[in-house]
Amino acid sequence: MPRAPKKTETTPTVRAKRTRRASDTPAPIAEVLEIHTATAVTEAEISRLAYQIYQARGGTSGSPLEDWLEAERQLTTR
Repeated sequence: MPRAPKKTETTPTVRAKRTRRASDTPAPIAEVLEIHTATAVTEAEISRLAYQIYQARGGTSGSPLEDWLEAERQLTTR
């Protein structure tokens, strides 16, 4: 069965211009910094709490990574 010839001409694609929405504009830098500093938890705080979790377990078994993640979770949900 013979193939149908390919079309050489294509219909041009028309793209609609996207208008800017209020949600598209970034937050002011002062607002971003305020949010970040209010919720920021330092690595030192996480490390300290992870070590306390390790000691509370008696210093045996367990995973340092799991201690770290648990400490991070506790500090970010406070």
